[in-house]
Amino acid sequence: MSKDERLWSRFQPLAGSWEATEAFMLYIDEVPAGLKGFFGAATAQVSKPQEYWLTVATLAAAVGFGRRTATAIWAMLDPEHSRTAFNDFFTNSPWPAPAVLRSATLHVLAEMKLRPGERIDVIIDGTQKAKRGLKMDGLGWVCEAGSKEWRKGHRLLLCYLLVRGVMLPWAVDLYLSEKFLKTGQGRELRDRLPAVKFRTLNEMTAEMIAGLPTEWEGRFEVRCIMDSGFCNATACLPAVRRGFKYFVAAQSTRKLGKSTRSGRRGKRVKLGDYAPGRLRYQGRDVILPPKHAGGKPRRFRVAETVGTVKGLGEVKAVFSRRESDGNVLCLVTNDLAADAREVAEAYGWRWEIEVAIKGLKGRLGLGQYQCRYYEGTVHHLHLSLLAHLLLTTAELQRRGSRRTSKCAALQLPSLRDLQNRLRQDLWQNLLGQLRPKCSDHSILDRLERALLAS
Repeated sequence: MSKDERLWSRFQPLAGSWEATEAFMLYIDEVPAGLKGFFGAATAQVSKPQEYWLTVATLAAAVGFGRRTATAIWAMLDPEHSRTAFNDFFTNSPWPAPAVLRSATLHVLAEMKLRPGERIDVIIDGTQKAKRGLKMDGLGWVCEAGSKEWRKGHRLLLCYLLVRGVMLPWAVDLYLSEKFLKTGQGRELRDRLPAVKFRTLNEMTAEMIAGLPTEWEGRFEVRCIMDSGFCNATACLPAVRRGFKYFVAAQSTRKLGKSTRSGRRGKRVKLGDYAPGRLRYQGRDVILPPKHAGGKPRRFRVAETVGTVKGLGEVKAVFSRRESDGNVLCLVTNDLAADAREVAEAYGWRWEIEVAIKGLKGRLGLGQYQCRYYEGTVHHLHLSLLAHLLLTTAELQRRGSRRTSKCAALQLPSLRDLQNRLRQDLWQNLLGQLRPKCSDHSILDRLERALLAS
């Protein structure tokens, strides 16, 4: 039986009933023609069987409804294939998930045709996910945002690229504590994967920065934007060594060394104590434009100074007080020529990764894995980011030549809208396959109207 005949045999028993709508929505069978280039780049480093599973699983994770567990994803795929093979792809198959994600992202960047001197913001942030499974690899105590309860779970580190206003996933990593790696479960993991070792979040950040393409050095303006937990030499100096700029928040307790007019080393002051006076007497009011169309201008009072921070050397410290709530933020950068307004505006883009993480957890299943072993967890994490990249790629292709414009500041719709648009593309593709097999096209016309209305 051919693939088209199998597709029609699955749909035919429900043809003419409204129950067919839901069954048809959740069927992933073939890649739309416009996305074959994306999957060609993503699957270039995997075997032929892995290529199939990676393609259909990414599509299912991107457009499915409800949870994104392995069982839920399997329900959207062709049942002619073995469930055992699908589980093996998730847990045991040694496909290089980090390399696959990087290849797909580089393909999207190549399609955007970046010009020399354009800006690439590398935004890095961590998140936590509580898990109920007590025998999973890498579990530790976490406290999720908005919760005061400490539970067993995982700590994740994500890296996104912000290019022309578009967020592109670059890397995700799972934190393994030193305590876990000393347990019997941790020793079993190290026997399976000898390359696994303990790394702090700062060391994981340094590896992500070191893994950025070497051809970006000197060709693009690369800015690494991070939260206050990464204001240290381990996370920031790798960017300096590669000629990149970093913009990082600093804790109010960090000390800034001030030099005297004669050039001698002066006293060291806490940033939190120094900021109020600096803002009051030497600050200036600035209005930053809205980051997105329809947004409100942002009003701040900013001040700046140059000094030294332990481990980072000479830096520019910028103090920013938000007019709406009076909150004061201390920022540090190695770009001594940058204006205080530029530093505040650059760091403001860090919030985009918070929005991306919320969307990943709410709509693309980040953290909804039910895998006991480390390998399956890592595969599922990368699958969520590949699904996000797939939705972004599909929307960029709809924009046509605008995505290659240097002056374009693209604003993409919400993840929900991106999912609905890709679902419609897949449904139209499937309807095109069904029409040659269906003698009564009115059934398909009614189904098409139902799909569009949904």
